[in-house]
Amino acid sequence: MDFRAGKTDIMQIQKLLSGFIVGLPSDPKMIFHPKNYESTEGKALGLSSFGAVFEDGMKEIDTTDLNAKYHNDLPLLLEEEKILRAFQLARDIFLYTNRRLIDVDTKGLTGKRIKYKSVPYKHVHGFAFETAGHLDNDAEAYAYTTISQVYSNGPPRSVGILKVKQSMLVKYTNVYEIGQLLLEHVIFGKLTKEGAPKDEEDIVINPEIEIIFKY
Repeated sequence: MDFRAGKTDIMQIQKLLSGFIVGLPSDPKMIFHPKNYESTEGKALGLSSFGAVFEDGMKEIDTTDLNAKYHNDLPLLLEEEKILRAFQLARDIFLYTNRRLIDVDTKGLTGKRIKYKSVPYKHVHGFAFETAGHLDNDAEAYAYTTISQVYSNGPPRSVGILKVKQSMLVKYTNVYEIGQLLLEHVIFGKLTKEGAPKDEEDIVINPEIEIIFKY
């Protein structure tokens, strides 16, 4: 779905969708303040971005500033959501939160066009990770989802299943720790839900989100 620039607060829409998709009944009420039609801040393409093209994987970065940024400056995260691990390559960022995977893809020379892709852990039904080879600098993590991905509208129309791939520099990150993170949220998280009492299971699957609009 396309929205007209300057006429839609796209961050409010994503916040609403996030509440329905990864929100929990224990979350605080979602409060929507007056709309902000200004474009989200982007980063222009610079010399450092060109240099990063020659790197094999993403460098792990500190999550403190990003947690503040995506809660306050750009309300990408829910109130009870937090970033566990973060990676950056040039202007692009990949986040592991306690509820989903988020791919922040900055496009164009000015960086004003940014694509935010969220993949909830509940839609990840398998994962893999690959260690670096003898001459490699990067390792890879893969998440296999039940989310459809349209490759072509055709005709004929081509639709597959979304697979998320993330490369990381082994100089800064132990890929086994990322494997452990995915294990805890993808496998153990599902076991907890399946083993929960009936009422709790229904709450997890069908959360009721309370929303307040302030003008």
